[in-house]
Amino acid sequence: MLQRVEYFDSEIYTTRAYNMKISFLLLSLLFYLQNSLASPLIVAHRGGTADYPENTRHAIEKAIENEANVIWLSIQLTKDEVPVLYRPNDLNTLTNGSGPVSSYTWQQLTLLDAAYHYKLQDQYIFRGRRVKIPSLQQIILSYPHTEFFLDIKSPDANPKVIAAILGKIIKETESSERVRFYSTQTEYLDALPKELNKFETRNLTRKILANAVMANDCKMPKNHSKQLSSHSDKYHAFELRRDVRVVEKFTLGRGTSRAQLVWSPQAMTCFKRNHSTKILLIGINSNEDYQIAENLGADYVMVDSPAAAKYWH
Repeated sequence: MLQRVEYFDSEIYTTRAYNMKISFLLLSLLFYLQNSLASPLIVAHRGGTADYPENTRHAIEKAIENEANVIWLSIQLTKDEVPVLYRPNDLNTLTNGSGPVSSYTWQQLTLLDAAYHYKLQDQYIFRGRRVKIPSLQQIILSYPHTEFFLDIKSPDANPKVIAAILGKIIKETESSERVRFYSTQTEYLDALPKELNKFETRNLTRKILANAVMANDCKMPKNHSKQLSSHSDKYHAFELRRDVRVVEKFTLGRGTSRAQLVWSPQAMTCFKRNHSTKILLIGINSNEDYQIAENLGADYVMVDSPAAAKYWH
C-alpha cells in the first residue's frame, strides 16, 4: 500500500544553501564511517513468522535458540480484557476459530489451534499439536531475560482501556526495562502511561525521513516536536524501503508523484543528531539488506526468519 507523504517547499532542489548541503553531507559521511562496523541486533518479527507459527510460544523458543536479540509480538485484547498474542483481524486467518479476538474470552481462545493454517512445504505440520494463543503476561513471565517489542494491534479496543491494562501488566511483571511498545495507530501510543517505553509515532518518523531523503533537509516537521516521547532515548521504526505518494504544494496548485523512501547515510545522521536515538529497520529478509542496514548504522533489524538471520553476522 502506498503511503502519502506531504512536504511544502516547492523549491527544495533549487533554493537550499549550498554550504548547508555540503555540511550535511560531510556529517553524514562521518557518521557512516563511525557506524559501518556496528552489527544491528536481530528482532524476530512476530517471533519469527517465516520459521514457525507466528506469535506462539514455540516460535519464541526457536527464535531465542536462533540467537534473536529481541522478540517482536502482536497484541490484541480479548472480550474479558486479557492481552493475547495475535495479529490478524479475524481468527480464521490463522486458527480454527472465526471472528475477532475481542469476541472471545481468554479461556475460549485457549481451546483454539493457533497453528491450524500454518503450512510448510504444503504440509500442516503443526496442526493438532497443541499450539495455543498465549497471553502476554504468560510470555513476559516465561522469558524473564528476553527483550520484547510489543505491537498493539487491537482494531476495536479503547486506547485508554488497553493502555491501562498493559501498564498494569508491565508493573506487575516488573518488566519495564525490557519492554517497548509500538503501534501504527498514534492513539494507542499516546494513551500509554508516560513511564512505559515506546517507539515514536510512525507519522513522525515518516515525516523526518521524507525531509532528509527527498529534500536533504534535516529538521523536525512543524507541529510535530511536541509528539516526541519524553524519554531521553528515542526509538524510531520504519521500512528500509517504502513506496509512498508524494504531495507537493505549489503556488498554483498541487502535484503528486510516486516515489520510494530509502534510508541513506544522510537520513541516519539526521535521526541520530541525538546520540541516544535508536533506529529499527523493518523488512530485512536477506543477507544483502542486512549488510545495507549494518553499513547505514541501524541499531536493530526486523527479520521474518531468525534461523536465516543468524548467519548474516
